[in-house]
Amino acid sequence: MKTAEELRRVSEVLRLQCVDTVTKFVYKHPDLPAQAVMISLGELLIQFSVSQVGKADTLNLLAALQETVHHFGDRLVSQH
Repeated sequence: MKTAEELRRVSEVLRLQCVDTVTKFVYKHPDLPAQAVMISLGELLIQFSVSQVGKADTLNLLAALQETVHHFGDRLVSQH
């Protein structure tokens, strides 16, 4: 079993790879609306999560993500 630190490192590598891939894709398709990219990524996340951890844990993840959206949204608003 991996330690928490190892999981954080691996998670960061995955996050950076995903950001790089999505950034390159969007750059190659500049007319693609951001909402279309967000929907595709959201569907992928949900499908993967449900298949790996089930419906209940996925719903918990989505609730945590909703809280994160509020947190980042509040920070962005306070910066302006």
